[in-house]
Amino acid sequence: MTVKAIPSYSIKMFRYRVHCLSRDLWQAKDPVCRVNLALQLADAATSLARLEVLEAQKLQQLSSIHPVSSSTES
Repeated sequence: MTVKAIPSYSIKMFRYRVHCLSRDLWQAKDPVCRVNLALQLADAATSLARLEVLEAQKLQQLSSIHPVSSSTES
């Protein structure tokens, strides 16, 4: 059996982290717990936003180097 580990600072891990923190925040009843979850969610969402920008820039650079050809072009 092999175990697949996701690197802790990967974009995929931040997507999971934001998803889980938002779900936990939604379900939390204790105000102090909600504050802590909200702060963690804000931090994770900020990191995710930065990684998403980098990912979008990579894709944009790749598409400018290797333009996608359309099958409808003549």
